Order: sequence, then structure tokens, then C-alpha cells
Amino acid sequence: MKLLKDSLEQLYQSQKLTPQEQRDAVIDVSRRGFLKQALSATLYGVAMGTCTHKVFAEGINGLPDLGDNDRSNLTPYEADQLGHQVILNIYSQGSMLEDYDSLDYINKLGGELVSYSPLAGQEFNFYLIKDKDINAFALPGGYICANNGLIYATLNEAEFTSVMAHEIGHVVQHHIFRNISVQNRAQWMGMAGLLAGALLAAVNPGLAVVAAQSGQGAGIQNMLSFSRDYEREADRVGQQLMYKAGFDAHAMPEFFQRMQDSYKFNTNDALAFLQTHPVTVERLSEAEARANQLPVKMRQDSVDFLLVREKCRVRQIAPEEALKFYASTIQTRRYVSLDAQLYGLALAQFMNKSVVRSVESLNKVTNPHYQGHPIVIGLRARQLVALRDFNLADKLYDQALANFPNHKSLWMGQLEFLLGTKNYSKAAGRVDILIQNYPKDPDVWDQYALLYADDRYDNPLRYHYGLGSEYYVLGSYKSALDQYQTALKSKAKQPGDEAILELVSSRIPDVMRNLK
Repeated sequence: MKLLKDSLEQLYQSQKLTPQEQRDAVIDVSRRGFLKQALSATLYGVAMGTCTHKVFAEGINGLPDLGDNDRSNLTPYEADQLGHQVILNIYSQGSMLEDYDSLDYINKLGGELVSYSPLAGQEFNFYLIKDKDINAFALPGGYICANNGLIYATLNEAEFTSVMAHEIGHVVQHHIFRNISVQNRAQWMGMAGLLAGALLAAVNPGLAVVAAQSGQGAGIQNMLSFSRDYEREADRVGQQLMYKAGFDAHAMPEFFQRMQDSYKFNTNDALAFLQTHPVTVERLSEAEARANQLPVKMRQDSVDFLLVREKCRVRQIAPEEALKFYASTIQTRRYVSLDAQLYGLALAQFMNKSVVRSVESLNKVTNPHYQGHPIVIGLRARQLVALRDFNLADKLYDQALANFPNHKSLWMGQLEFLLGTKNYSKAAGRVDILIQNYPKDPDVWDQYALLYADDRYDNPLRYHYGLGSEYYVLGSYKSALDQYQTALKSKAKQPGDEAILELVSSRIPDVMRNLK
């Protein structure tokens, strides 16, 4: 608690400083681990009641252009720094899901929605949180997070899209910035609360709800009172975005109504969502009225969504329960797609270590759109590895990557397989491609370090360079500096090592600046 006390004292003293110095203070304490300590604080309201970003200048029924009004004096760079720092802290808590199939899907969907907004061309990043609660939130800089439980709970792709579009709507309308501006006297507390609240919701939504209900913390009630207007505004923007993408705008009020009904019947499934996205009769009726004024659009559920939802389902419930669920839905034919259910069954069986049965279930998938899908191919390759048919597994990965060169999950799956079977020469080629394509992914750098730690290479320079780069992209600059300095003490052992030494030397000054 000493770190928390010292950090809050620093933030308190920053009230006497300039706005720029206040922002620097917030960023500084967050880098020193403030967020981890802030889990016991009550600075929750800003992030989750009003979270987020930006979207349409013109809206359904004449949505006013409120996005540029009452903005704080945060620069885009500072907003990105704040949002990115929260993401790094969520990573450090181990709360981020690293399912590249699901991440690929939500980033494609999110990118499509953003493309219909005035922010088309601005970088947005979408993440999946290891949490069973139904929730999503957005952060400054275009960082949007969805819980695993949200995808699992949606009845169709339009419902999931409505929530993602709603969060993008927060970003487009600059809601966090406007809220900080309104609370100008406590601007530093607003930003600290934003950071703490987002992390709090990510690692312990139940605690977040308690904090919100308690009414503690600076300005929480005021923040939440503003959030109702912001929620309605984000609804209007979100419905426009999802409609332009071809989805039925009715899905938004229908999903909100289901959450409300779920809460009324005490299932508690929707508690976190309703705490952070308060639903009122007025809000529901407005969303329904807007949808009724639009020509009907019925974009069908994509294969991507149907497969990703089954992955989320298998994570959400115990493997044994998943097996019972799929047996029931397949027998009673209560499904949208039999092939998606068969994939889910095969995945649940695989996770339950019934590999042969998993193969049998996956072999029943007959629709070519599913058979040739990279998510299905990825599971088939894992089955082959589990059955120790390494040659066929490697060939399947090679063929799949030739057909889907941008599908990250296949790259990572093959790299893990190659390292596990000690095919180091091919693994080295794969990891070089991954680093070139995904230089900010800590998992890629972790695999790089693992490769060069092996006796086959025994290359301390590349090992410490890989670890240092992993820490660097995670924002753990002290650990990154230690690894980089150790790397510089190592000798070049293979072609390309001299270039790595130069790269490490050039990066150390940047690491030092981040440590100040």
C-alpha cells in the first residue's frame, strides 16, 4: 500500500502543476505500478461509466456533432499513451486472452465498423479479456476490450456488433475527454481513475461493481450521471455504424432488453454490463424507435463469428459441461449451424484429452466454408500433433499458411509445433517472419527467446535480445534494460548478430527515457 499512498500523494500534489505536468505525473505513477495497487482504491467511475472514444459527425435523426465540444487538452499522443498503459497493465496481470483466432475476428469486425466513421484510417486495437462477465469497455487512443463472456452470451453476430459499435461510438464522441473537461478541477483524478477503473474491471469486475455501488471516490456519482447521456449518444452512433455495415439495428435494443430481463430474473449474468452500461426505459425506447425508422437489413452470421463463439463457449464453461451442451444441441437440432456445433464439440473433446473422438467429430464437418476455414484447420493440425503425426501436421500448416498468409494463429501454431519437435532451422525462419509482421507482440518475442535459449543455438545475445524486446513491448522498461545490457556483453556468434548488437545499442536510450 505504500506505493499506492505515494502515488496518490504525487497525484494530489500535481494539482498545483500545469496541465502538461499533471498528465506527466499520471503517466509516471502508472509506469511505476500504481495500477496494480489501485485495485483496492475506488477510482472506478470514470473509465467504466463513461468509457471512451470517437465516431460520427452526423447521426441518425440528426445526431448533433458533440464530439468536438468540451474536449480536454489531451493531445492524441497523450491519449494513446494513457490507453496503451492500461493495456500493458492488463497484460501484466495475465488478464488478456491470447487467442489469435478470436483476436483476428474482432479486429476485422472492429476495423470494418471504424471504416464507416470519421475516424477511418486511425488505428484502433481490439482485445479479448479473460473474463466470464458480459462486458466491454473502451480506452483513450482507440483501445477497445471485450470480455470472453460477451461473445459467448450473444445470440447472433448483430448483437455482438452492436456492443462493439457502441464502444466505438464512445471513442468517436470523445466521451472520456469531455468528462475530464467537465471535471476540470479534478483532471488528474479523472485520468488516474480511468486507468485504475479499466484495470479493475479487467481483473475483478465484481470488485469494480462494489466500488461503483459504494459511491466512494472523487466524483463517481457525477461521472455516472453524465454517463447516461453518453450511453444514449453512443447508442445513436453505434446503431448508425452497425447499420452501415449491413447489420440489423434492432439487435442493439434487443440485446439490452435481454440483459435487463436477465438481471430481473436474478441470473447475475448481466450485472457487470448493466453496472457499466446503465439501461433505462428511455434509452431502450429511443434505440428501438431509431431501428424502426430504418429499412430492414439482415446480414447473416459469418462463419468467423460462429466458430469464434464456440471457442468462447468452450472457454466459458467446463469441458464436461461443454460436451453435454453439444450433445444436446446436436441431438435436438437447436443450432444455427451444425458445422459450428461439430467444431465446438471437437474442440471440447480435444480440451478434454479425447483426441480420437475429437478427430471423429471434426471429420463430420462437411460444409466447405467450414472445412477450409483457418480456425478449423488449426484444430486439425493440433489433433495431428497430439497423435504424433508430425510430418502431416507440418504439411498441413505449410499449406494453410500458403492459403491464409495473414492468419496469425496458424503462424503461432506452427512455430510452437516446430519448437516442440526441435525443428529449429525452420522455426528460425518462421520466427523471423513473425517478428517482421508483429514486432509489438510479446508472445512472438517470447518464442524468439525460447528458440535461441536452446542448446542447438546457445546464442546468449539473441536470447537476451528476445527477452529484452518482450519486456520492452510490455512496458517493463527496467527488466528490458537489464536484458539489453546483458545482450551487449555477449559476442556475435552467427550472421546477423552484429546488426542485433547495433539495434540493442540504439534502443537503450529510448528505454532510459521511459524509465525517467
